[in-house]
Amino acid sequence: MPLKKVSPNGNMYSFITHTWNPVKGTCPYACQYCYVNKWGNNPKPLHFDESELRANLGEGNFIFICSGCDLFHPQIPKEWIRLASKKTRDFPENKYLWHTKNPEEAVELWNEGYFYESALASVLCVTVESNIPWPGISKAPQPYERIYWLKRWPSDRMITVEPIMDFDVMTFSEMILSCDPGQVNIGADSGGNNLPEPSREKVEELIDVLTLSTTVHLKKNLRRILPKHRAYGI
Repeated sequence: MPLKKVSPNGNMYSFITHTWNPVKGTCPYACQYCYVNKWGNNPKPLHFDESELRANLGEGNFIFICSGCDLFHPQIPKEWIRLASKKTRDFPENKYLWHTKNPEEAVELWNEGYFYESALASVLCVTVESNIPWPGISKAPQPYERIYWLKRWPSDRMITVEPIMDFDVMTFSEMILSCDPGQVNIGADSGGNNLPEPSREKVEELIDVLTLSTTVHLKKNLRRILPKHRAYGI
């Protein structure tokens, strides 16, 4: 599949214009809530789709790289990441979103020279659903580990809290802000996965604390927890 334009009516980030997926297959993290799990019960092997290297990534776009699989999972060969980064170098007029729950791998690859100049204008986004390590939800590193390594990413940082799960307001807000993120995205569970969700009051308090120090972007699916909350524009 070549560069794919994002639908304004979908559940993707509203600031993302396109997705590009050179790595395909079932993400090994197998997060309980992931929308990719609904595509079928048969796991598909990870592979690099070389036809994607012929894609025209254009210019003036904000492209989410590997929206269907975590590019920095330990099972992903480093060479695949290098190829993806090299492709972005050929289209320097775009902005790129690298999204992961394993920022340790991203930081180590940066230090080893796997990223090209275009990464300097890119954003590393890390998902952190809560400060509480809820068991059985995901095989990804624990939240505090993700925060630890995101702090060490030398370029722009972003955090996504989706699906938001129950948390301790002050502990969680301090964890998030310790990374000095340029933006924090907050979204809710869209798939009815019976997750331990926070109260409306907790979410509002978290938003109030975060907006004092960074930009907070609320996804449309948060309306279920914050219905018609005009103050936050969703």
